[in-house]
Amino acid sequence: MNRFSQSEIIEGLRKRDSKTLRYIYKNGFLSVRQMVMKNKGTEDDAEDIFQESVIIAFRNFREDQNFKIKCSLQTYIYSVARNLWLKHLRISRTNRKNFIENHEYIEFEEPEPVSIEDLRFSLYQKAFLELPPDCQKILKLSLDGISQKKIADILGYKSENYISKRKHFCKEYLIKKIKENPDFQSVQ
Repeated sequence: MNRFSQSEIIEGLRKRDSKTLRYIYKNGFLSVRQMVMKNKGTEDDAEDIFQESVIIAFRNFREDQNFKIKCSLQTYIYSVARNLWLKHLRISRTNRKNFIENHEYIEFEEPEPVSIEDLRFSLYQKAFLELPPDCQKILKLSLDGISQKKIADILGYKSENYISKRKHFCKEYLIKKIKENPDFQSVQ
């Protein structure tokens, strides 16, 4: 998929361009999903929160041609989603009306900046998901402390030497994918 500049993304969002919206979803949903699911949410909750965040961004950019943000659109959408999710958690804790019924009344506040650690993890996660499936399995099992011999058995390879070489390749490939991400420089 093509990469878009910040201004192209914002202009595409204003025009409801389907390619731009797909790009926004592909590059932004994973971090929102992770944040929601880490905080007692479900996959459906994450999809709803992300959708609402994109709608809020769309409305802000569409209704005010001079609307400006001081961060990347991905960071902005994540921050809006975070605020929406925190509000949802507050509402559900106090047993108020369902969030879906109240979402039209949400007042928008300038989002808090996203931590560098969250952005780094998001970059790592995105790059990890681009790895071949066997690389993902090898790295996951290695992180779980499983020996290379056991990994070879689990994955049906005859040689733990192959696992060692493949693990090294996978790590290098993961690092390459992370460094190729246009947001990499901003999180160092």
